[in-house]
Amino acid sequence: MSTNAEQMKAGSNREWNWHPDLPVAVTPLFSWPPRPIATLRWFLTNWLPVTEFSIYALMAWAIWAWVLPDLESMQSLEWGWILWIWAINFFLMAFVAQGLHVWLYGWKRQGEEFKYDRRGMANNNRIFLFNSQYWDNVTYTLGSGITVLTFYSTIIWMAYANGWAPMISFSDNPVWFILLFPLLPVIQSFHFYWLHRGLHIPWMYKHVHSVHHRSVSIAPWSGLSMHPIEHIGYLGLLLIFLVLPSHPVHFLFLSYWISLATATSHAGFGNLVLGDKAHLRIGSFHHQLHHRYFECNYGNPEMPWDNWFGSYHDGSPETTEAVRARKKQMHS
Repeated sequence: MSTNAEQMKAGSNREWNWHPDLPVAVTPLFSWPPRPIATLRWFLTNWLPVTEFSIYALMAWAIWAWVLPDLESMQSLEWGWILWIWAINFFLMAFVAQGLHVWLYGWKRQGEEFKYDRRGMANNNRIFLFNSQYWDNVTYTLGSGITVLTFYSTIIWMAYANGWAPMISFSDNPVWFILLFPLLPVIQSFHFYWLHRGLHIPWMYKHVHSVHHRSVSIAPWSGLSMHPIEHIGYLGLLLIFLVLPSHPVHFLFLSYWISLATATSHAGFGNLVLGDKAHLRIGSFHHQLHHRYFECNYGNPEMPWDNWFGSYHDGSPETTEAVRARKKQMHS
């Protein structure tokens, strides 16, 4: 890691309108020698007091308690409850993605503050459906993404309802019940890294993953804008609940983390400004670097796979040059 990167504080430079403190932070969970205090601090920072993790966990509790039908009604395939699940997924995705889009790009309530890329969304570009990045992203997200999400959700709800999936409660195993919340993003990071590496194999990239990478200057609707085949692989992680002892709230939490959180991670802004001093950390600069330079940061900060396998971009000029050289070699 370069000395320059260690000294780079949050601000703007030639490459970025705004960047966080560099190098990009990843979890110290797998550091050697172990760093238990740093690991505890990292998880507390990502869960307390109000963060995306905690918001999606609370949302999962609320949906489970007040919105979803009883498990008994989901024991057999019936259009009524399946369409209700689809409507919940559709509404939540539209609410989060469009809410962020209007706040950041429509009303521009915080201007360029904490915006990573100086560029805006693409318009009048034939590479996108309807020649519009916005409508292209919305169509793939709601048309394909929510459909695939509902398909997997139907499988898991039927499995819970019929006893095909191992279901626990807080009273049965309180320690595992609580620990599973911070562990699920780590599991998701493992899945995402290896799936993503596969999607960057030239044939897969050309025919599948390039749909997602059309959005170079990303925005909230860009996150779940993918080719249907990519949706099948990406959202397929939810099938883990067929074998993982869990509660439906854990399933909802992970489903929101891999769907709704794509809107925040691709928001294009590092923080959501809610008042004079009230900020909610949203966008992932780690992933923003991937959309800018492509052949780097295939995973996310929850696990240091990129560090271990030589694809890590820490945001420094030195790693930018190294990634560009690797990309040129890969595509030559």
